Amino acid sequence: MQAELRRTEATLMIATGGLVLVDAARLAQEARSLAGLVARRTSVDAQVVRRGAQAGSGRAMAAMATGGFRGAMPGPEPAVIDEELCRKCINTVRPRPAQAGEVEAKKEVTPFRETKSLLLSYQNILKIDNLVGFDKLIKLQLDNNIIEKIENLGHLTSLEALDLSFNNISEIAGLDALTNLTTLSLFSNHITELGGMDNLTKLQVLSVGNNRLTQLESIMYLRTFVHLQAVNLVGNPFCQEDDYRRYVLAHLKHIKYLDYRLVDQQAVSTAKEQYQDELLEMEESEQQQEAVTEASEEKAKRAALHQSAAMKGMDDLFEDLMVKGDGEMYRLHGLQQFAEPMAQLRDQVEQATEEHIGTILQQKETKDSEHRDFTAALEYAKAEAAAEAKRDIGEYSALAKKLLTEAGEQPYAIIQQLHKANEALYEKLMDNEVSASERYAESIATFDAAYDELIKRTLETTSAFFGRLRDMEAAYHERIVTACAELLEKVAADQGEYIPEDARGMLSDKDTAMGVINTAHDARVSRLDAKEDELRTLESKASAAVVKAAVDAEYNRNRTRVIEVWNLCHVVNRNELRSDRFED
Repeated sequence: MQAELRRTEATLMIATGGLVLVDAARLAQEARSLAGLVARRTSVDAQVVRRGAQAGSGRAMAAMATGGFRGAMPGPEPAVIDEELCRKCINTVRPRPAQAGEVEAKKEVTPFRETKSLLLSYQNILKIDNLVGFDKLIKLQLDNNIIEKIENLGHLTSLEALDLSFNNISEIAGLDALTNLTTLSLFSNHITELGGMDNLTKLQVLSVGNNRLTQLESIMYLRTFVHLQAVNLVGNPFCQEDDYRRYVLAHLKHIKYLDYRLVDQQAVSTAKEQYQDELLEMEESEQQQEAVTEASEEKAKRAALHQSAAMKGMDDLFEDLMVKGDGEMYRLHGLQQFAEPMAQLRDQVEQATEEHIGTILQQKETKDSEHRDFTAALEYAKAEAAAEAKRDIGEYSALAKKLLTEAGEQPYAIIQQLHKANEALYEKLMDNEVSASERYAESIATFDAAYDELIKRTLETTSAFFGRLRDMEAAYHERIVTACAELLEKVAADQGEYIPEDARGMLSDKDTAMGVINTAHDARVSRLDAKEDELRTLESKASAAVVKAAVDAEYNRNRTRVIEVWNLCHVVNRNELRSDRFED
């Protein structure tokens, strides 16, 4: 058995298929853990039975029945995750080279916010808590503890590997925010159901072996994880079923490793043949669902693009403006005399809408290009101004260093000279800042004027588009008024037997029918006006926000720069020139 496990580990460590070596090593470690439990079972179980008999408890018998002891044995009080424990368990503490005069090198402590790996294994931890501050944590090991619940991990959004094996967890939960997780081990817990991992779309390696999963069909939950390549289920009750391995291979179509073993493609083909009918129906349903999902995602992407160009609701424009809110008109929509004009109106509106969207997106690119050019020019000017200020400060620093070094027996004369130089530096830096701020303000004003012209062009395009829609709606209204007059005559002459009863009732009275048609027309015109106002407002607000952002950024930059200059010259430099520093 040991030889077989060594071969399994070697296969996992060198095989290709997209697995990261550390993931393969983790699976191999679990395999060795199982081997160790089996190897020690006889002697350990005997001890367990004796302890159970002496204590009058069934705990030892339960330990034997599940294949050995859990990760943490009864003994010391549960540990609390605190700063001291975290410091001890950070995996990136490294020695710092000894500096001159030091007897030995000191350890360089990694700040929590920079920690990438935290190993809290074998710490007798009962509750996951107090991990705030580990914002960049990538790997977290909490294996071999007595944890009962997955909690307080939602802020660790950078986490890629999480090890909760050998604990007392009964439910998979608390993982919704860990969307970057690629490796998850829940090996040897009390889990009875697969779930709670819907958001882990990047998951590649999952170990839920040695738990309490009894329903083989429950592995279907893992079918939708398209990146899942290695799964460990060994040690669960359903593994005793004759068709266990064939069922898993047939239904988990993406996996390359199952229970520490590389998946054989011939075995997969054989398994799929056994479940051919079931899989065919399932795959057809999945294809339909994928098509619906793709269409929904594409629509959402289009909507986001339109929103970025201040064109909210363009994909549903016809329904929103020309159909919804027509009141009693729905009784006439099914008649051919009304359906044909409506179909023609739909074609016209949708074509005009697509043309309008294309034009607005082109104009948006022009505006974005103008904004990018302005931003790049402004940043270049700021960089030049910063370089000039740095040179001025450097010249003062060099002068101060030279004069203070040569002060000799007349330090106060030197200090007075440097005070004057410091004041001159302050005046120069402030003058340069005032000039720079004025130049930046002029640049922003120029950009504002150019950008405003582009916005006016977009607003004109929007007005022209809605003008076309109003013309289309007016032509449609004339057609249905004519159609309504013809139908009124037929109903009056008892020639409308083919007309549905609810429509015929409306057409039996001219004033009622024309009132419904005119009311619907007025409602459509009102909706067109409201939509145009909405889009024009969105465009104006978006453009104003761009200019305001530039103005606010310059205001904040200027305030920050003035404070920096004041602190440099009136605090830092003056403190260096204090007379008491030169007194004996």
